[in-house]
Amino acid sequence: MSQYVYLLRCGNGSLYAGITNDPARRFRQHSGELAGGSRAVRMLRPLGFAAVWRAECRSAALSLEARIKRLTHGQKEALAAGEEVPGLDLTAFYPVPLSPDRKEILMEFICYSRCSTCKKAKAWLDAVGVACRVRDVKEDPPTEEELREWHRRSGLPLKRFFNTSGRQYRALGLSEKLPNMSEDEQFALLASDGMLVKRPIAVAGDTVLVGFREAEWEALKGKA
Repeated sequence: MSQYVYLLRCGNGSLYAGITNDPARRFRQHSGELAGGSRAVRMLRPLGFAAVWRAECRSAALSLEARIKRLTHGQKEALAAGEEVPGLDLTAFYPVPLSPDRKEILMEFICYSRCSTCKKAKAWLDAVGVACRVRDVKEDPPTEEELREWHRRSGLPLKRFFNTSGRQYRALGLSEKLPNMSEDEQFALLASDGMLVKRPIAVAGDTVLVGFREAEWEALKGKA
Protein backbone atom coordinates (compact mmCIF):
# COMPACT_ATOMS: atom_id res chain seq x y z
CA MET A 1 0.00 0.00 0.00
CA SER A 2 1.25 3.49 -0.86
CA GLN A 3 2.63 5.71 1.87
CA TYR A 4 2.12 9.46 1.87
CA VAL A 5 4.07 12.26 3.51
CA TYR A 6 1.96 15.32 4.26
CA LEU A 7 2.16 18.87 5.47
CA LEU A 8 -0.95 19.80 7.43
CA ARG A 9 -1.91 23.48 7.64
CA CYS A 10 -3.30 24.40 11.04
CA GLY A 11 -5.45 27.25 12.31
CA ASN A 12 -2.61 28.76 14.34
CA GLY A 13 -0.50 29.17 11.19
CA SER A 14 1.77 26.19 11.80
CA LEU A 15 2.58 23.36 9.38
CA TYR A 16 2.65 19.84 10.78
CA ALA A 17 4.45 16.98 8.97
CA GLY A 18 3.33 13.37 9.16
CA ILE A 19 2.90 10.13 7.21
CA THR A 20 -0.13 7.95 6.45
CA ASN A 21 -1.44 5.38 4.00
CA ASP A 22 -4.82 7.16 3.81
CA PRO A 23 -4.70 10.99 3.80
CA ALA A 24 -8.48 11.47 3.97
CA ARG A 25 -8.83 9.21 7.01
CA ARG A 26 -5.78 10.78 8.67
CA PHE A 27 -7.23 14.28 8.29
CA ARG A 28 -10.46 13.15 9.94
CA GLN A 29 -8.43 11.62 12.77
CA HIS A 30 -6.46 14.82 13.28
CA SER A 31 -9.72 16.81 13.20
CA GLY A 32 -11.28 14.63 15.90
CA GLU A 33 -13.93 13.09 13.64
CA LEU A 34 -12.31 9.66 13.99
CA ALA A 35 -10.31 8.09 16.78
CA GLY A 36 -6.56 7.79 16.42
CA GLY A 37 -5.43 11.36 15.81
CA SER A 38 -2.99 13.34 17.91
CA ARG A 39 -4.67 15.46 20.61
CA ALA A 40 -1.90 18.04 20.27
CA VAL A 41 -2.55 18.37 16.53
CA ARG A 42 -6.30 18.49 17.07
CA MET A 43 -5.81 21.47 19.37
CA LEU A 44 -4.05 23.28 16.50
CA ARG A 45 -7.32 23.12 14.48
CA PRO A 46 -6.26 21.44 11.21
CA LEU A 47 -7.58 23.31 8.15
CA GLY A 48 -6.38 21.08 5.31
CA PHE A 49 -3.25 19.70 3.66
CA ALA A 50 -0.71 22.22 2.42
CA ALA A 51 0.96 19.47 0.35
CA VAL A 52 1.05 15.68 0.03
CA TRP A 53 3.70 13.45 -1.58
CA ARG A 54 3.53 9.75 -2.39
CA ALA A 55 6.50 7.69 -1.20
CA GLU A 56 7.70 4.37 -2.58
CA CYS A 57 7.78 2.73 0.84
CA ARG A 58 7.30 3.41 4.54
CA SER A 59 11.03 3.80 5.25
CA ALA A 60 11.31 6.48 2.55
CA ALA A 61 8.25 8.24 3.95
CA LEU A 62 9.67 8.20 7.49
CA SER A 63 12.98 9.58 6.25
CA LEU A 64 11.33 12.47 4.40
CA GLU A 65 9.04 13.20 7.34
CA ALA A 66 12.05 13.49 9.65
CA ARG A 67 13.83 15.86 7.27
CA ILE A 68 10.76 18.06 6.83
CA LYS A 69 10.31 18.33 10.59
CA ARG A 70 13.79 19.81 10.85
CA LEU A 71 12.94 22.62 8.41
CA THR A 72 12.08 26.15 9.48
CA HIS A 73 8.52 27.40 9.03
CA GLY A 74 9.63 29.47 6.05
CA GLN A 75 11.23 26.46 4.42
CA LYS A 76 8.07 24.42 4.97
CA GLU A 77 6.01 27.17 3.33
CA ALA A 78 8.40 27.19 0.37
CA LEU A 79 8.12 23.40 0.13
CA ALA A 80 4.32 23.59 0.20
CA ALA A 81 4.46 26.16 -2.61
CA GLY A 82 6.43 23.74 -4.78
CA GLU A 83 9.72 25.59 -4.43
CA GLU A 84 13.07 23.89 -4.02
CA VAL A 85 14.51 23.74 -0.52
CA PRO A 86 18.31 23.44 -0.35
CA GLY A 87 19.42 20.04 0.87
CA LEU A 88 16.01 18.41 0.38
CA ASP A 89 15.80 16.07 -2.61
CA LEU A 90 12.24 15.17 -3.60
CA THR A 91 13.01 13.40 -6.88
CA ALA A 92 11.93 10.04 -5.45
CA PHE A 93 8.58 11.42 -4.24
CA TYR A 94 5.45 12.24 -6.23
CA PRO A 95 3.32 15.30 -5.41
CA VAL A 96 -0.36 14.36 -5.53
CA PRO A 97 -3.30 16.66 -6.38
CA LEU A 98 -5.68 17.60 -3.58
CA SER A 99 -9.44 18.07 -3.50
CA PRO A 100 -10.76 21.69 -3.46
CA ASP A 101 -11.14 21.58 0.34
CA ARG A 102 -7.59 20.14 0.59
CA LYS A 103 -8.74 17.39 2.94
CA GLU A 104 -8.15 14.41 0.64
CA ILE A 105 -6.36 13.31 -2.52
CA LEU A 106 -8.04 14.30 -5.78
CA MET A 107 -8.42 11.59 -8.38
CA GLU A 108 -6.49 12.15 -11.61
CA PHE A 109 -8.35 11.58 -14.88
CA ILE A 110 -5.95 11.17 -17.80
CA CYS A 111 -7.79 11.55 -21.09
CA TYR A 112 -7.77 12.93 -24.64
CA SER A 113 -10.20 15.72 -25.43
CA ARG A 114 -11.33 14.20 -28.75
CA CYS A 115 -11.78 10.67 -27.43
CA SER A 116 -15.44 9.58 -27.26
CA THR A 117 -14.69 6.98 -24.58
CA CYS A 118 -12.98 9.63 -22.45
CA LYS A 119 -16.02 11.88 -22.80
CA LYS A 120 -18.28 9.01 -21.75
CA ALA A 121 -16.08 8.26 -18.73
CA LYS A 122 -16.00 11.93 -17.66
CA ALA A 123 -19.79 12.17 -17.97
CA TRP A 124 -20.08 9.09 -15.75
CA LEU A 125 -17.73 10.58 -13.14
CA ASP A 126 -19.76 13.79 -13.11
CA ALA A 127 -23.03 11.85 -12.79
CA VAL A 128 -21.84 9.88 -9.74
CA GLY A 129 -20.21 12.92 -8.14
CA VAL A 130 -16.54 11.89 -8.33
CA ALA A 131 -14.31 14.99 -8.41
CA CYS A 132 -11.11 14.72 -10.40
CA ARG A 133 -8.25 16.65 -11.94
CA VAL A 134 -8.46 16.40 -15.72
CA ARG A 135 -5.17 15.91 -17.53
CA ASP A 136 -4.90 15.79 -21.32
CA VAL A 137 -2.63 12.93 -22.37
CA LYS A 138 -1.43 14.85 -25.44
CA GLU A 139 -0.82 18.24 -23.83
CA ASP A 140 0.57 16.87 -20.55
CA PRO A 141 1.76 13.30 -21.24
CA PRO A 142 2.71 10.94 -18.41
CA THR A 143 6.39 10.71 -17.56
CA GLU A 144 8.22 7.40 -17.61
CA GLU A 145 8.35 7.46 -13.80
CA GLU A 146 4.58 7.95 -13.59
CA LEU A 147 3.92 5.18 -16.08
CA ARG A 148 6.13 2.78 -14.14
CA GLU A 149 4.32 3.64 -10.91
CA TRP A 150 0.85 3.31 -12.46
CA HIS A 151 1.80 0.00 -14.02
CA ARG A 152 3.04 -1.32 -10.68
CA ARG A 153 -0.08 -0.25 -8.82
CA SER A 154 -2.51 -1.44 -11.49
CA GLY A 155 -1.25 -5.02 -11.63
CA LEU A 156 -2.02 -5.02 -15.36
CA PRO A 157 0.14 -6.33 -18.21
CA LEU A 158 2.21 -3.48 -19.65
CA LYS A 159 0.57 -3.89 -23.05
CA ARG A 160 -2.72 -2.68 -21.53
CA PHE A 161 -1.16 0.78 -21.27
CA PHE A 162 -0.73 1.01 -25.04
CA ASN A 163 -3.40 2.59 -27.22
CA THR A 164 -3.50 -0.38 -29.59
CA SER A 165 -6.25 1.17 -31.72
CA GLY A 166 -4.37 4.44 -32.18
CA ARG A 167 -2.85 5.78 -35.39
CA GLN A 168 0.68 5.96 -33.95
CA TYR A 169 0.53 2.37 -32.71
CA ARG A 170 -0.33 1.16 -36.19
CA ALA A 171 2.12 3.49 -37.96
CA LEU A 172 5.00 2.19 -35.84
CA GLY A 173 4.02 -1.43 -36.43
CA LEU A 174 3.95 -2.08 -32.68
CA SER A 175 1.71 -5.11 -32.92
CA GLU A 176 4.76 -6.94 -34.30
CA LYS A 177 7.54 -5.04 -32.51
CA LEU A 178 6.15 -4.91 -28.97
CA PRO A 179 6.62 -8.61 -28.11
CA ASN A 180 10.35 -8.27 -28.85
CA MET A 181 10.88 -5.08 -26.81
CA SER A 182 12.11 -5.03 -23.23
CA GLU A 183 10.00 -3.39 -20.52
CA ASP A 184 12.49 -0.51 -20.35
CA GLU A 185 12.10 0.06 -24.08
CA GLN A 186 8.31 -0.07 -23.81
CA PHE A 187 8.20 2.45 -20.95
CA ALA A 188 10.52 4.81 -22.83
CA LEU A 189 8.33 4.52 -25.93
CA LEU A 190 5.13 5.23 -24.01
CA ALA A 191 6.69 8.28 -22.39
CA SER A 192 7.85 9.61 -25.76
CA ASP A 193 4.34 10.20 -27.08
CA GLY A 194 1.17 10.59 -25.01
CA MET A 195 -0.93 9.44 -27.95
CA LEU A 196 0.55 5.96 -27.56
CA VAL A 197 -0.95 5.74 -24.05
CA LYS A 198 -4.30 4.01 -23.54
CA ARG A 199 -7.00 6.29 -22.21
CA PRO A 200 -8.81 7.11 -20.10
CA ILE A 201 -6.77 6.32 -17.01
CA ALA A 202 -8.10 6.87 -13.50
CA VAL A 203 -5.56 7.24 -10.69
CA ALA A 204 -7.02 7.30 -7.19
CA GLY A 205 -4.69 6.31 -4.37
CA ASP A 206 -3.63 2.71 -4.90
CA THR A 207 -6.27 2.20 -7.58
CA VAL A 208 -5.24 2.63 -11.23
CA LEU A 209 -7.80 1.81 -13.92
CA VAL A 210 -6.98 1.77 -17.63
CA GLY A 211 -9.79 2.05 -20.17
CA PHE A 212 -13.40 2.73 -19.21
CA ARG A 213 -15.43 -0.17 -17.92
CA GLU A 214 -18.28 1.10 -15.77
CA ALA A 215 -18.38 -1.98 -13.53
CA GLU A 216 -14.68 -1.51 -12.67
CA TRP A 217 -15.01 2.24 -12.17
CA GLU A 218 -17.73 1.75 -9.55
CA ALA A 219 -14.85 1.26 -7.10
CA LEU A 220 -13.90 4.93 -7.56
CA LYS A 221 -17.01 6.16 -5.77
CA GLY A 222 -15.41 5.59 -2.40
CA LYS A 223 -11.95 6.82 -3.36
CA ALA A 224 -12.46 10.39 -4.54
